Amino acid sequence: MVNLEIITIENNNYPERLRNIKNPPQKLYAEGNLELLKSNVISIIGSRACSENGIELTEKFSKELIYQGITIASGMAIGIDTIAHQTTLQEKGNTIAVLGNGFQHIFPTKNIQLYQQIIENGGLIITEYPPEEKAKSAYFLQRNRIVSGLALGVLIIEAAYRSGTSVTAKLAKQQGRKVFAIPHELNDKHGVGTNRLIQEGAKIVTSTEDIMKEFPFLPYKIPLKENKMEVYKRRKVCQNSEYRDIYECITENPISLNEIYKKSNRNISEINNILLMLELNGYVEKVAGGYICILDKK
Repeated sequence: MVNLEIITIENNNYPERLRNIKNPPQKLYAEGNLELLKSNVISIIGSRACSENGIELTEKFSKELIYQGITIASGMAIGIDTIAHQTTLQEKGNTIAVLGNGFQHIFPTKNIQLYQQIIENGGLIITEYPPEEKAKSAYFLQRNRIVSGLALGVLIIEAAYRSGTSVTAKLAKQQGRKVFAIPHELNDKHGVGTNRLIQEGAKIVTSTEDIMKEFPFLPYKIPLKENKMEVYKRRKVCQNSEYRDIYECITENPISLNEIYKKSNRNISEINNILLMLELNGYVEKVAGGYICILDKK
């Protein structure tokens, strides 16, 4: 152990969001950067036996949320949890790992190196169990309420039909947290749980922006690869000034008619007519999710 801190529920360092859940831990044992307990956290969770697609999605959303200044929390289990922590470290982001055991008995043992890397790279590891306490299956279910309780919201990457991930999602809902789930194909066994959670009210997400929109107090930063100024430089120049205000709303990322309406001072009928003309003249293209601009091939 490096520098073990004990944070009681009365302590100023105790995270406020966690303090307000049902049955909060009365004390936390912590190693690492305690400042992360005051940061904006999204927990990323999913299957231990994850798919290749699950790995890719975890890497994608972890990287993008880090860019938004979000701290990534998870349970340091094998699978999606591990990928979320590792990706965050690789991207120089902030991560919090929540254990279901004490610090003298890191579990799973194959993640002892990950535990050390989190501490060495400015992350934080917490548990409600004293250092000598070994892992027990019941402890992991208890741990899950902390994983969700720390966070503004929980992103479920993959979940099987019956899984601890689904349990955490239900805990998050009970705690008043936002629950996000990525839809899966119907024949994908790794997505049975996520699809069911969506049926039960989890917010369906296909992009990081979908998550950030749920927290208006967190300004969304356009990723560099989507930077509008770069896109504008590569777009065809629209000579018709009548269409320009609508054209300016459209980048290489799909934007819906409704979103264009919110950004402009025109009515739906006008917008539809302008979009049709822009499409006929080769400036925009209608795709799933709305409209995108057509870039010059240079």
